[in-house]
Amino acid sequence: MQREAILGAALILGIPSLAAGQEQTGYELGIEARLAGDPQAAATHLELWLAEHPDDADAKVQLGYAYLALDRLASAEAQFRAVLAAAPDYVDASAGIAEIVRRRKHDSRRASTLLVEGARSALDGNLEDWTEIGATFVMPIAARDTLEVRAIHYERFGLEDIELGALYTRRADEDAWLRFGASGTPSADFRPGTSLTAGMDRRLSRGPGATVVGIDAAWRAFPAQDVFNLSPAITRYLGNSGNASITTRANLLAADGVTLRVGGSLRADYLPRQRHRAFVGIAAGPDTDVGVVTDTYSVFSGGEVPVGDTLTLIGSVAREWRDGPADRTEFRLGLKVGL
Repeated sequence: MQREAILGAALILGIPSLAAGQEQTGYELGIEARLAGDPQAAATHLELWLAEHPDDADAKVQLGYAYLALDRLASAEAQFRAVLAAAPDYVDASAGIAEIVRRRKHDSRRASTLLVEGARSALDGNLEDWTEIGATFVMPIAARDTLEVRAIHYERFGLEDIELGALYTRRADEDAWLRFGASGTPSADFRPGTSLTAGMDRRLSRGPGATVVGIDAAWRAFPAQDVFNLSPAITRYLGNSGNASITTRANLLAADGVTLRVGGSLRADYLPRQRHRAFVGIAAGPDTDVGVVTDTYSVFSGGEVPVGDTLTLIGSVAREWRDGPADRTEFRLGLKVGL
């Protein structure tokens, strides 16, 4: 692309504009932003330019590469294919399609993960500890679909339950995700014999300061009673690179013979680099982990760190104060394997 080469040379030489004293076009501003490492600004300038110049093939290709940098693969593909439909020999558009194919193949190979995790809760008052151990396998089943299956063994009150579950997630478009889940516990003693869940997330804005809203709903049939949950949430990403976030979540709970209870949580996450995470949070409100509605207050923290090319160590600790018979401290440790 000749125009990009000229603009790139101008940036290297420190020339602020191709024509000194003249206002830069949206195309030129888009190229400068993309070469300067700001794909969101580049996309904005190029989208405005194309609204007035819809036949500019160079601008469409540049917008495609800006979308690639933002990981908006479907939008990038649409731009490249629109160019190739009119100019089949446009090399840069073909290269963009090839990059999309490469990324999708890479994502499909790397998207499968296996998490093996265990937890022990130390209860106050010399009560017997709670323990659990389980495995969760996540695999892609299509370009936009993933399936998660899990099995967890719980031991509490001298009783044992094994819960089996699955969660299907569909990326409806580049800014929306849908999920549907179900689980069951054969001969349940304290875990839900049957549960159904549904939820969605919607990204309201992109870039480092993105905002995502979501909501989850659940029905769980515990041996003691049925419980209904509704949980809306909002996540705001922070920092110049969006590597920190704050999530606020509400928890509305209704159960047989129980007045509607409302709680909530606040969580902060920080991702200094790929596969590294630290988080901390607080929560208050109703809990039904064993089917009995209990008001709780808790603080928690944890994180994850790679221990190899495909292995990630995950751990957390939480302290929970309960209106029930005993407070508890939970320690959780897991190992996630990329497949």
